[in-house]
Amino acid sequence: MKVPQASISETVTQHLAGRILRGELLPGTALPGENELATEYAVSRTSIRNALAVLAAKGLISIQAKKRSTITHRDQWSLLDLDVLNWLSKGHVDAQLVEQLMITRLIFEPNVATLAAMNANGHDLAALEDALTLMRRGQKEADREPFEEGDIAFHQALLRAAHNPFLLALGNALSAAMVLSFRQTLEEDVRLTKTAIDEHYRLFEAIRLRNADDARQHMRSILLHAAQKSIWQQRPAFIDSIL
Repeated sequence: MKVPQASISETVTQHLAGRILRGELLPGTALPGENELATEYAVSRTSIRNALAVLAAKGLISIQAKKRSTITHRDQWSLLDLDVLNWLSKGHVDAQLVEQLMITRLIFEPNVATLAAMNANGHDLAALEDALTLMRRGQKEADREPFEEGDIAFHQALLRAAHNPFLLALGNALSAAMVLSFRQTLEEDVRLTKTAIDEHYRLFEAIRLRNADDARQHMRSILLHAAQKSIWQQRPAFIDSIL
């Protein structure tokens, strides 16, 4: 396999990461040795060694001296690492991981909406409204790109509107996790997203009116409806315990 010379080790890293994240290389599986991988990818052993070091740093493989690298179990992956999230978003994500991501969002985002309703300023409201406008344009023009861009921008603006420095510090990882979730739950036909846009508008209004309880409830509804479209036909009983 011939790899472009620009960013050689990064290209190898991404390809191996994709195979791991897609389940082509199962936990406990030993990778070929450095010489074999160098031959397969037509790169130097140094590039292979660099790629393996990156994968090990992100928890995807385990490197031991004088032994072949092995694929680790998912509970060792750095799932909030930006690179890992971006690699995941480029391929198919198994249903169990999508479900766990949605559960995480249900625990987290209604509280972000509550804080936003309490703390949002005029700049935050303008950013939320701009994002809604972009979502509506994407829906009306049946164009996924502006819809997805607006959806991501809305939730990023919501994080900023909470005005919590710790949430802002986590913002990049949380935003990347949300992108992964959006891509797994968005309808194929963007024209069918009008209901979701209306829900986002009701959330915006609750924040504008500083109604924290309504903001929390609207965010729950947005997430639950997204989950019911692609994850749960019937909401699991345990979900009520975390809401």
